[in-house]
Amino acid sequence: MFRTSKAFLAIAYTTSFLFILLAIISPEITSTLAPWLVVFSVFFIGIPHGAIDHIMAAEIFETEFKFKQQAIFYSSYLLLMFILGGIWIMFPIAGMVIFLIISVYHFGQADIEDFVSVKHSTITFWYLARGSFIILLIIFSDSSVSFPILEQAMNLDTGILSAKLSGFLQAPYILLVIYLFLIIIGISTGYFSNNILFATDHLTLIALFYFTGPLIGFAVYFAVWHSAGHIFEMSGFLKNKGRKFNILLFYKMALPFTAVSIFGLFALLYLQNAFGVQEMFLTLMFILISVLTLPHMLIVHKMYSMQKS
Repeated sequence: MFRTSKAFLAIAYTTSFLFILLAIISPEITSTLAPWLVVFSVFFIGIPHGAIDHIMAAEIFETEFKFKQQAIFYSSYLLLMFILGGIWIMFPIAGMVIFLIISVYHFGQADIEDFVSVKHSTITFWYLARGSFIILLIIFSDSSVSFPILEQAMNLDTGILSAKLSGFLQAPYILLVIYLFLIIIGISTGYFSNNILFATDHLTLIALFYFTGPLIGFAVYFAVWHSAGHIFEMSGFLKNKGRKFNILLFYKMALPFTAVSIFGLFALLYLQNAFGVQEMFLTLMFILISVLTLPHMLIVHKMYSMQKS
């Protein structure tokens, strides 16, 4: 249970506190640092954590992963990526909707697994609730930063989201209050384990996004809560299957796909220079994340299903 371990707590809370402190002391430095922290979190922690999906698939489906199996896996994996990429190109609004739905489920599942004491049919509700909590924090902690990125990703005119949502800007905060109320009910009924840590987890994330904004908030959440958590969960899964696993070995196994991602990073940097717009770089990067997330989510879902059984 990595997210309730002393190692995670030390990393997550110390990192969050330091960035909150930096945001309070020097907002200018925080603003300058934010996009680069997102780049680091995505390309050096986030993407590598999904770059061993082929290793996970070999263990999950109990195959030796010879050439035929590899061909089936990679063609299926890439097909899902190309389909979602095509949707982004032809129907960017639909691409964003699909990405948000995927992210809600994927983030929620990864976060909730360590805190649910009794896993029954309602767990999917809590996946969606927790994932929605994270997405609401990312989008509405500072709409002046997040809305332009969303507008570019969906090919909308600048300012249209603010105009369309002007009458509903209080709704996300009402939903957050409702969610926290549901969490209190869940804790009081014994549905969750480690209640104090679970409550502290939520309060830390709220403070992180409130003080640092959506970019640093996302970077810290994505790197620590999500990606690091998955790395250690996959580590435990592979060790239970008799595989040797450590951080150095993880990066070695992830190197081929990570190298492709680094190539993608330079391509995005080239596009940034070509367009001369920093937000376009961030937009393209988030689209890249969405394309990679769908097949990765399916592998992770299968891993959790096997652990339950």
